[in-house]
Amino acid sequence: MSTDDRTGPTPDPDDIDAEFARLTEGLSLDDTPLTVDDVLAESSAAPADEEEVPTVAVVATSVASAKALAGVIRLGREARTDGIDIPTATRTLDTASGAIAIGPLSEPAAHDLASITSTALQRNGIVVFWRRGDRMTATRYKNGDRGEDISPAIVLGAVDDLVEELLLGMTALDELEEGLDPSSLTRAQALEWISSGGKKRP
Repeated sequence: MSTDDRTGPTPDPDDIDAEFARLTEGLSLDDTPLTVDDVLAESSAAPADEEEVPTVAVVATSVASAKALAGVIRLGREARTDGIDIPTATRTLDTASGAIAIGPLSEPAAHDLASITSTALQRNGIVVFWRRGDRMTATRYKNGDRGEDISPAIVLGAVDDLVEELLLGMTALDELEEGLDPSSLTRAQALEWISSGGKKRP
């Protein structure tokens, strides 16, 4: 710590910090050692910044319609024995390559949704895509179990362009239609929706 030889009243520490921040804004200080306070300040700020970055989750399936997929997810939740629930803000939408389930979900919630969906679909595999900022992942699920993590680029070609647009930020979730909420269904409604929504619309 350097010695200050100036005379006069001692400046307020808060004023010194504010002035230092103003004077060094935009400067590269790579050669200046970090203090313990610097490290602690950055560590405490990181989680808050991360929380502000929007997230997007997309579960891509071969289910014929959004209506049938909503019923599938509702029954998948009931079939699980580990207590996981359908994440809040999940909705299903139709696409040309199969119905999708989407939502502004955290990464764990995205995997919960994939587990529930694939439990009901049993042997039919699905892929869950997830993005936050520059980070994008894709994971296969089958029969309720998590499979391999794969490069999103490998499987994006097999799904509707809307999935890619969502993951790349070209389309925002709030720009899409309202969709269907699987958590609002009763068991009887879910069975009816699966039956009536089992065929793709012409």
